[in-house]
Amino acid sequence: MKMVLATIIVPWIVLAFVSPAAAGEVYTWTDADGNIHITDRPPEDSVQVDSVIRYSQPAETAASPDRAPQPDSLAMQAADQLNKQLKRLRERKTQLEKIIVENQASIAAAEKDAAYFRKRSGSYARRNETSVERQLVVLNNNLTTYQSDLRYVEEDIADIDKRLETIESQIRMPGGESGASAPYN
Repeated sequence: MKMVLATIIVPWIVLAFVSPAAAGEVYTWTDADGNIHITDRPPEDSVQVDSVIRYSQPAETAASPDRAPQPDSLAMQAADQLNKQLKRLRERKTQLEKIIVENQASIAAAEKDAAYFRKRSGSYARRNETSVERQLVVLNNNLTTYQSDLRYVEEDIADIDKRLETIESQIRMPGGESGASAPYN
């Protein structure tokens, strides 16, 4: 059973690894010792070939000079990638703005709680005041981090907007007369 499966499956596996630019035939046969051979040449002996798989280069992968990517096409692909990245950055900016607002609300509530416990007397109030002050430290540190992240995201958005303007101006210029260098990614 294993030999039958190997005879059926192995040629297809080999075919999958053959370069798409190549064209020809794959020969499989089993020798007298039971070893399976897979080559691109027929056996030299008078061994019976188990199978021959003919393959050729698929039409859509055929390399032709007229199918080479055009500069405008490359610029459009770069613009598409930048637009996708810009969309993700804008989504991240919206998330950060929401988190900052929520964090500021949490800080305001914690400051209110801390003020309440400062007015109270007793060990219970002191413990709660200490706990709330620790929360305030963490919340303020988080707020600083979120605001910093937001600044970086805004800088990235501005950078990508400039890059997109450059690419779009290159695309609009007929015949590549812009004289600008290729867009950078």
